[in-house]
Amino acid sequence: MLADAQTSTLLRNAAVSFVRYPGGSYGDIYHWQTNTAPGGYVAPNTDFDHYMSMVRTAGAQPIVIANYGSGTPQEAADWVRYANVTKGYGVKYWEIGNEVYGNGHYGADWETDNHADKSPRGYATNFLQYATAMKAVDPTIKIGVVLTTPGYWPDGIVGSGDSADWNDTVMSVVKNTADFGIFHYYPSSSGTSEAAQLAVPPTLASTVSQFRADMAKYATNNPGIFITETNSGAPPSDTQMQALWAADMYLTAAENGVANVDWWNVRNGAGATSTDVTGATDYGDGGIISSGSGAEPPAGTPFATYYGIQMVSHVAGPGDTMVRAASGDAKLTVHAAKRANGNLDVLLLNKDPNNTYQVNLSYSGYSPASSVTVDSFVNRGTGIVTTSQGTATSQTVPPYSLVTVHLHPGGSQSQSPSASTSASRSPSASPSSSRPPSSPPPATGACTATYRTVNAWPGGFQGEITVTAGAAPINGWTTTWTLPGGQSISQVWNGALSTSGSTVTVRNVTWNASLDARASTTFGFLANGTPTTPTIMCASP
Repeated sequence: MLADAQTSTLLRNAAVSFVRYPGGSYGDIYHWQTNTAPGGYVAPNTDFDHYMSMVRTAGAQPIVIANYGSGTPQEAADWVRYANVTKGYGVKYWEIGNEVYGNGHYGADWETDNHADKSPRGYATNFLQYATAMKAVDPTIKIGVVLTTPGYWPDGIVGSGDSADWNDTVMSVVKNTADFGIFHYYPSSSGTSEAAQLAVPPTLASTVSQFRADMAKYATNNPGIFITETNSGAPPSDTQMQALWAADMYLTAAENGVANVDWWNVRNGAGATSTDVTGATDYGDGGIISSGSGAEPPAGTPFATYYGIQMVSHVAGPGDTMVRAASGDAKLTVHAAKRANGNLDVLLLNKDPNNTYQVNLSYSGYSPASSVTVDSFVNRGTGIVTTSQGTATSQTVPPYSLVTVHLHPGGSQSQSPSASTSASRSPSASPSSSRPPSSPPPATGACTATYRTVNAWPGGFQGEITVTAGAAPINGWTTTWTLPGGQSISQVWNGALSTSGSTVTVRNVTWNASLDARASTTFGFLANGTPTTPTIMCASP
């Protein structure tokens, strides 16, 4: 699956800028010339050239882990030669090893390290040999050094025979030879509540500050900071909480000068199935795209985390400037960026699974035009939906959702604009109303359609309709129902909406038109008014 067109397209559509290879501890047993990993499994079509094909098609940059654990400086130098001289791939960023501090020196032993000296000084000394050999082949490459995460094991521990901890020892030897420093960020442990996990991303600022200080104590070349592995570190692994966590963490990292963040991982595989706080099924998969294993959705289906990462690209990209954004409520997080073209994009993250926020926005140094474009990813959504809802100063943010407001300059602007919010919460429906039925109704006729309320709040609600084919396959479907007084639909995803008076019609879009016998698809919508249970007619051409 590494180099399939579907993966490359999904990564490109999410504006993924970097893809790391060969990934995790695998990097310290992988031999690129033979495409082997003694003690590990090498999947078909996952060699270096297939990886580079995928990265190039996705429009991303490669980050490559040179095998420190069972490799040599010469093997790494030969890899640089093959990549950048023989093939002309232009691989700029190289890591020397993965989590080398897990080699047993501090007790825990998960990382392969065949060197006799497993101390931080031993790693640093060997790092210099790797860097010298690799840059002799291509002096333009950038080489990263493996450091520990401030405040997390084994940071601060002085091992047997050492005079200082890992970061101090390594940096005192490496100094300016490292072009960037690397840490991994898994801040939560098993059993941590979703609310507690969502409170963590803002604390990344202090972690980055300490990490930068650890390097600056010995290096004067202002090395970059890469977080080459991250996710929240605890379940739920692939539902809306991770989407919120990812977007918040990526943008907090950008605000604090981190040059690169890599999510662990693209595909992972099913783990233990559970439900999150909203009743949504979590498959225990830390990836962003389903592998189709276990009870997971079909292979290639994006998880919620994918859309959280994709939403980051709707807020900021290369050449844009993160600007100060503030919120008075811990469960409503705000990030903002001034685009190179003068637009201002503001992301509103509602970390409350039960309440909608009515948000008032204000700006300093920026006068927005009245019209706005809004991108939303709601709980259990299957894509980011674009509308023109709300205004530059007032937005409704559903529970557990991500809403980006795109603003255009409408008056005098400052070089350093900022955004701030105030908000009030509105309770939504009880959790029981958001749980899906235990099984779909029997399919009769060409197709049937069933409705459920996903979330509700004063003045609005989120609905979902499941279309199920009958005893024969169908190619195309149309649903219709009548809105009671006081209801109106503001946006629809996974379907094409049309209205005539109080009659609502939603038809398939291209990708969900064809259904096998008794197969189902869903579409969702946001509506104004009080939720009811409509009678929905379904027809197929």
